[in-house]
This record gives sequence, structure tokens and C-alpha cells, in this order.
Amino acid sequence: MGGHMTITFQLNGITKNVKIRSGDRLSTILTQEHPPIKSLIPDCLSGHCGKCLVIMDKRLVYSCLVPAFRARDAEITTIEGLSDSDDIRDIQKGFQEAHCHPCNFCKNAKTLVIWDLLNRIALPNESQIEESLSVVSCSCTDPVSLKKAVFLAADLKNRRKYHRADK
Repeated sequence: MGGHMTITFQLNGITKNVKIRSGDRLSTILTQEHPPIKSLIPDCLSGHCGKCLVIMDKRLVYSCLVPAFRARDAEITTIEGLSDSDDIRDIQKGFQEAHCHPCNFCKNAKTLVIWDLLNRIALPNESQIEESLSVVSCSCTDPVSLKKAVFLAADLKNRRKYHRADK
């Protein structure tokens, strides 16, 4: 019989108390939340596809590889917790302007990766973008338009940051 324990953590700014079993993964408990975190697609369960990415204590992690007990007292952010932010709007506009349309399976993960990258590096270069995006395994978008989308999003974010809007 596996033991149960209750852990407390912050999920998108809301305190959660969740009963877990010893073998549970973070991706499992997040997709079983009420309401469930729909942006996560625990697909490969081995950290290869990137569709289960979350921000945990300010670091991008594969939630399918994180034992649930490690979430105790952690701060976890998913795309749902960022969806109303200017940064996410910048990324969405970058996708639009670059005519880059990630599929429904990887769009949330790619958006989260770009969000994380632009929070660490204001103006990433091509190799930094490629390295960051390599954590999401999906070939639905061509690399050129994807990089262009990131450059556009970075530009929008920096203009907003320094109050240099178009008009």
C-alpha cells in the first residue's frame, strides 16, 4: 500500500493543498487539479516532448519528471497563470506577425519556453533561441518563422519595457 501525504504549493498564485501518493509525478497532480491544468499534455512521460513544461520556482521544468512531493512549498506557474500578461500577448503577436502557427499540442509549451527565455535574456541571439526551443519536440513549425516570432516578441517586449511604442 502506497502512503498518502498532503502537500501545499502555489499554483498560478493560488495556494493548493493536494493529497498525493508516493509515486505521483507533478504532471499527474496538475492535470487532476480542479479545474485541471489543460495546457499540460503529459505525453512521453520521459522529458522528451516538452508538452508538460511548467515554471517551478522560476525554472522551466518537465513536470512529468518531477516527483510530486518535490512540489511541496514550491511556486508553480503554467501558461494559464500567465495568459493575461503583456508578455504572453507579445509572444502571440510575434507568432501572428511571423506567420508561425504552432499546433495545439505544442503551442502552450513553446509559448512558455519563449516566455522563460525572454525573461532571462532580453535580446536572445539565434543560437540561444534554438537551444531554448529544442526542449519542445514538435516539428509543426518551420524553424525560421519560429525564430522570427521570438525576435518579434522580444522587440515588442523591449519597446513596451522602455515605453517606445509604435505611435
